[in-house]
Amino acid sequence: GVGVFPHNVSSCSPLIVGDILYTATSNGVDWSHTNIPGKFVPGLIALDKNTGKLLGEEISGVSERVLHASWSSPAHGKDILVWGGGDGYAYGFEPKPVMDEDEGFPILKELWRYDGNPAGYRAKEDGTPIKYATYKGPSEIIGTTVIHDGFVYAAIGQDPEHGDGIGCLSCIDPAKTGDLSGKAVWTYTEVGRTISTPSVHDGLVYLAEYDGDVHCVDAKTGKPYWVHETGSRIWASTLVADGKVWVATEDGEVVILAAGKEKKHLGTADFGAPIYSSPVVANDTVYVGTQTHLYAVGTTK
Repeated sequence: GVGVFPHNVSSCSPLIVGDILYTATSNGVDWSHTNIPGKFVPGLIALDKNTGKLLGEEISGVSERVLHASWSSPAHGKDILVWGGGDGYAYGFEPKPVMDEDEGFPILKELWRYDGNPAGYRAKEDGTPIKYATYKGPSEIIGTTVIHDGFVYAAIGQDPEHGDGIGCLSCIDPAKTGDLSGKAVWTYTEVGRTISTPSVHDGLVYLAEYDGDVHCVDAKTGKPYWVHETGSRIWASTLVADGKVWVATEDGEVVILAAGKEKKHLGTADFGAPIYSSPVVANDTVYVGTQTHLYAVGTTK
């Protein structure tokens, strides 16, 4: 083991590429929310999918800076592994672990890092740190960082128990190297905290914030097109399928919007129990998992 101290739960989806399994460790703070038992424990590791052998780990110092826990799932693109850290940074790594001569063990070599918190989220103008878990304070990345059409999209948020707060959706150029903080392709700050993963489709990004609003912005420029208020908390991620944006809410509804630059509410389906997971489409069927039931909605052939 690597000495992980998960906070609350381990809640990342493992990623398998070839024979390598990548997973976040959910390493975080203890019950006091001030102490980090595993300060030098990696937040992201690579394992042999067949044997479980540790093949590599990040040494970017994520756990030393972790705000709460590292829960985000990794994503893989061409020659790059991207991941949102519990320190509020998005990272790009070389997918294949390499031996670090200084450390004496294999690592995931960092290509770049980007602070998902704009200037003013971590500290006031006079340098006074802004306390974590306050409305205007810094956040981590909980949803998956998404790779699409040569760009990376990352959004910040916090444990829903912390309530609402300021958020940010960033578009990053993964071809660059080094510290890219403050050097995003664009940022969109009219969104609150989110624990959802953005959806990118036909040049548009759809992102649900925990407060209940669904945002649609241009994938290349960040230009906002519309915001739809669902009136409920949202834990799930948006799903784009069949020309529609599907959004599940804590009130047990699936809100259906038209995909595109023009906002159009097509309908709302009530499933009678809270929905915390994202809808899934497969074989012309929409699957919705509520707190009590699993539904399959489609046509009978």
